[in-house]
Amino acid sequence: MKLAHLKKVFVAPALLSALGMSASPAVAQSCGGCGPSYKIVTQTVYEEQPVTAYRLEYDRVEVPKQVTSYRPVWETEMRERRFTVAKPVTETSEREERYTVMKPVWEEQMQDRSYDRVRMVNETEMREQVNTVLRPVTETQYYDQQTVVRRPVTETVMQNQTVTMYQPQTVCRTQYVDQGAYQTSQVYTPGAVRNRLRWTTGQTYLDPVTGQYMYDRGGLHWIPQQQPGTVSNVTQYVPNVVAQQVPVTQYVPTQVTQQVPVQRVRYEDEVQVNRIPYNVTRYEQVQQVSQIPVTVQKQVVERVENVVPVKVCKWVQEEVVRKVPVSTTRMVYEERVEPYQVKVQKWVAETSTVTEVKNEPKWVQYTYTKRVPRTVTMRVPLDAYGNPVYVAPAPAAAAPTPAVSSSNSVLTPPGTVVERRIINNTVPPSPPTEDQEKDANKINSAKGNDNSASPSDGDDTGRPEL
Repeated sequence: MKLAHLKKVFVAPALLSALGMSASPAVAQSCGGCGPSYKIVTQTVYEEQPVTAYRLEYDRVEVPKQVTSYRPVWETEMRERRFTVAKPVTETSEREERYTVMKPVWEEQMQDRSYDRVRMVNETEMREQVNTVLRPVTETQYYDQQTVVRRPVTETVMQNQTVTMYQPQTVCRTQYVDQGAYQTSQVYTPGAVRNRLRWTTGQTYLDPVTGQYMYDRGGLHWIPQQQPGTVSNVTQYVPNVVAQQVPVTQYVPTQVTQQVPVQRVRYEDEVQVNRIPYNVTRYEQVQQVSQIPVTVQKQVVERVENVVPVKVCKWVQEEVVRKVPVSTTRMVYEERVEPYQVKVQKWVAETSTVTEVKNEPKWVQYTYTKRVPRTVTMRVPLDAYGNPVYVAPAPAAAAPTPAVSSSNSVLTPPGTVVERRIINNTVPPSPPTEDQEKDANKINSAKGNDNSASPSDGDDTGRPEL
């Protein structure tokens, strides 16, 4: 009796769950003397629950801030510059200079300039000339020419460029008075710098645009190359100096480094093959005979008499005395004082109030709803063949009275039944296999043999294995 009850409780729900059948609560039917059997069905139900959370938000806050800035102010100062000026003083004197002068004396003479005049006389005669003529025969042929084309690729690279800025500064400088002579020295002049094609190896450089290291492939590049220099003799004045300390305002250079974009051109080699036609000319020899008139010139000599008077120049020496003025220049040095203006830069501090905008974070509480799954367990009645029983709810007016069976004291549910539906968007159940049909037949045969062993509402159903 206990074994038949366990078969109804465990085996039949397992078969129904394998077939994928959905169940709803209904009133159990009795098969003769056996009581109602049930199937335990579990279902997941989602319940909505409010949840309180916090999120981070930022408020825009303006904060006053004192900012001190410095602006340049230029002031003019008067200063004195002392320097020595060399003034030339010229003195003039006379000296006698004797020199010899050649004076021309012209004389007229008669010269015989007779000459022979040659006159050409033309005579024409016919001559036979045999010429071998080369007749050209032109044939067109083709050859493949490979040309290496260098395509320029321009790249922009950031380079550090040093700029010199000058600031005024007053220092004492030594001034020299020139008392020296000329001296010849050798000066080396460096050769000109020209760009030559040279093979360079690959190298890695930093691309300032992307900030990544790039690889520059090796190849032919234009590289500056200096030619050998020359040595030349230069005559220059070497002074014999007298040192004097003179205050001088000079500009002191200051080095400033800047990032300057520089375009670099590299060349990529590309081989192009061209099919070029060319003409090949060969010559065939052909003999031609022609009559050619030839003009022969004969010379006839005639004597022309010509007597010409000619003036002949003779040079006679004569001594001349003249007075030559001589100018002598000497340098007179005097010291001068010259006032000049100098602009001096000063920095003036200015304080101003600036509004600084800040974002202050804060946590804001908000509420949202989430769905929490919950498992609901229910019992579905089965008929004598192990199939679930679906009974439509009866109207409230026709509620039947509870009836008690003769064999078992099992109460039927009241007429008003609340229907609960579980909606599952599942695929329709597939037909049972042969093993499932054999198990169902065994359960039905056990139910027919043990009619007296029907379960009651008070029996323990146990925990099903799903």
